[in-house]
Amino acid sequence: MQRGDSVIPEENIIVLSDEKGNGIQLEYLDTIEYEGHSYVVMTQGDSDEVIIMEQTVNDDGKSATYSDVLNDEVIAKVFDIFLKSLQ
Repeated sequence: MQRGDSVIPEENIIVLSDEKGNGIQLEYLDTIEYEGHSYVVMTQGDSDEVIIMEQTVNDDGKSATYSDVLNDEVIAKVFDIFLKSLQ
């Protein structure tokens, strides 16, 4: 998935654009703060897999930019925090 801009979720849906400009709807599950960064945990449709992307709030405070997380250790730690939050 590519970097994309979206409105900060007020409900549970985030729409990101893929590399071809097509909208992809993702269900927002949680925001995790880790080492000074915000990460958003999402899922697509009925999938059991989660997507973790870094969230940077834009200057307007109403929208955000989402970026791929390339560090496997960060992904694992954020996922672990997410799982513990469900207990």
